Amino acid sequence: MAVKLEQWDAAFDSQAKAFLVGVREAVSLMGKGGRILAVTYAMGSRTGGWQPWVGMGSAKAALESLVRYFAVTLAKRGITVNAISPGWTEDSVLNTLPQQAQDLIRNWHGRGWTPMGRLGTPEDVGNVATLLCSDQADWITGQVIFADGGASLMNPEVPPEIQLS
Repeated sequence: MAVKLEQWDAAFDSQAKAFLVGVREAVSLMGKGGRILAVTYAMGSRTGGWQPWVGMGSAKAALESLVRYFAVTLAKRGITVNAISPGWTEDSVLNTLPQQAQDLIRNWHGRGWTPMGRLGTPEDVGNVATLLCSDQADWITGQVIFADGGASLMNPEVPPEIQLS
């Protein structure tokens, strides 16, 4: 309820509107086999628990919707449109949080919230982008690809120690 319209506009301008404008400009330069990628945070667009991020979560949901609309629109031209949704990743927004929050998130994932037992790296996310830009991915379009070490598979209502036993 306390989100300022300036915060809301900044979130939408930097996410959904930027993607819309960027895609419209880039498509004129692309031929068959073109690839368009967005970076989202799908959990942020689907949950409502972290209230200070209401603008960004809503903007990410709008961006993910645009991915689907553009995927349909550009499919006949052989251009794919997808989004990558990284989980908590080193050298990311994580590093802007207070140290106590960073330590909590790192420990939480190391204890099993991420089944692979670690946070992601920029290289992990880059590898997904490389795959989606390859010829092997020309049948994948309109998708949000979770690159999160399996964290999105975990049930938030059950401690990981129980889920992994």
